[in-house]
Amino acid sequence: MTTRPRPGVAALAALLAAAALATAAPAAHATTAPGTAPTTTAEPAPIALTLPAPTGPRPVGTTTLHLVDPRRPDRWAPTPRPRELMAQIWYPSAACGSPGHRLAPWIGAAERAHLETDYLGTAPGRLVWPLTHSRQDAPADRAARHPVVLYSPGSRADRSFGTLAAEDLASRGYVVVAIDHTFDAGEVAFPDGRLEVRNKPAVLAMTDEEIVAYRAADTRFVLDRLADLAAGVNPDAEQRPLPPGIGASLDLAAVGMIGHSMGGATAVQTLRDDPRVLAAATLDGPVFGPAATDGLDRPLLLFGASDARPARDAMWDALWPRLTSWRRQLTLNGSGHGSFTDLELLLPAARSAISWPADQFDHFLGTLDGSRALAAQRTYLAAYFDLQLRHRPTPLFTGPSPTHPEVLLVR
Repeated sequence: MTTRPRPGVAALAALLAAAALATAAPAAHATTAPGTAPTTTAEPAPIALTLPAPTGPRPVGTTTLHLVDPRRPDRWAPTPRPRELMAQIWYPSAACGSPGHRLAPWIGAAERAHLETDYLGTAPGRLVWPLTHSRQDAPADRAARHPVVLYSPGSRADRSFGTLAAEDLASRGYVVVAIDHTFDAGEVAFPDGRLEVRNKPAVLAMTDEEIVAYRAADTRFVLDRLADLAAGVNPDAEQRPLPPGIGASLDLAAVGMIGHSMGGATAVQTLRDDPRVLAAATLDGPVFGPAATDGLDRPLLLFGASDARPARDAMWDALWPRLTSWRRQLTLNGSGHGSFTDLELLLPAARSAISWPADQFDHFLGTLDGSRALAAQRTYLAAYFDLQLRHRPTPLFTGPSPTHPEVLLVR
C-alpha cells in the first residue's frame, strides 16, 4: 500500500529527520602539543530549559491514566495485544503547593532519553529539562464542573508537546485531556516501565484516512473512559489512586477538542464522528477522510502557520463551504509548523546543543518571537472555547486585534 506525503506534518517530519544528523556535544578531552603539557577541553555547561507560567488565576494539577481497550486489537503494535493508551489530565486544582504534590516534569525520564537520542541528537545531560507549573496528583477543584478539552498531538509528537496550551486552559477553568497515540507518538512510557516508540512501518502501511480514523477511535475511547471517571469509576488499568475530586470536576456536556498537525486532522474527524464534541480547533493540520467530504455542522477554528503550504491550503479551501456552523480561519504571521507546540519555547535555548541546519530550524519555528506566538495562541484558544463551550462573547473573531497584530483573520 502506498501513502501520500502528509502536508500538515511535513515540516515536523523534516525537522526530526534532520535530528538524525545532529551531532552530540563533545566530551572533555586532553590535547597535547609536542614539548608542552597536556591541556583539557571542558564539556559545555548544561543548558537549562524553562517554560512560562500559565496566565489564568487558578492553580493547576495534573495526573495520568493508563487506558486499555480489550475490544480493539492494536494494529500498530509489533506483537498482538489490545490497544492501550496513556492520557494526561490537567485540571483546576483545589490547592497550590500542597505538601506531597510536587511540580510535574515536562517529560518523564525514559521518554526524555529517547527524545534526546533519537530526535534531538544531544548528548545525555546536555539539556536540563524543565518542571511544569502543575502539581502532580493535587486535589481537583470540585466546587463546580469544568468544560473538557481533548488534545491530540501530531505524528511523532508526544502529549507533552501541548503542555503550555493545556496548563493555560486549566488555569482558566478547563480540564484538558491529552492523548498519546501509542506507536505513532515518538515515545510513550507505561506504568510497568515499558517504553513504546513510534512504529513507523506499521503507521505508514495505512493511508492518511485510515490513520486519522484510527486516531479518532482512540479519542472516542478516551472520552468513554472520561464518562466512567465522571460516574465515579476509576478507568486506570492498574487502578492507581486518582486525585481527589477529579471525576466530579468534569463537565462532559461541554467538550471541545484541539489537535496539532495530524492531531488537527484527528480533531476535525472526531468532531464529525462524535456528537459529544461540540467544537474543535485544528492547529496547522490537514483534513482527511469523511470530514473532508461530508463537512461539519459544529464550530471549527482553523489556525494556521504562515509558511507556504499549498496542499494544506487546498484542503482548507475545499472544506470551507462544507462548514455549516460557526467557522473562522486565522494565520499566525511569522510562524512555522512547530510554533504551535511547546518546542517554540524550548528549542531556541537548546539550539547550540542540537546542531540542526539553521534554515531548517528557522523554517520549523518561524521568525516570530516565541513568547508572542505563545501569547497569541493562548488568547485565541481560550476565547474560542469560552465562546463555544461557555457562550461568552468575544470581539477577537470579528476583526484585527491591536494586542495580537501577528494574528490575521483570513475569513
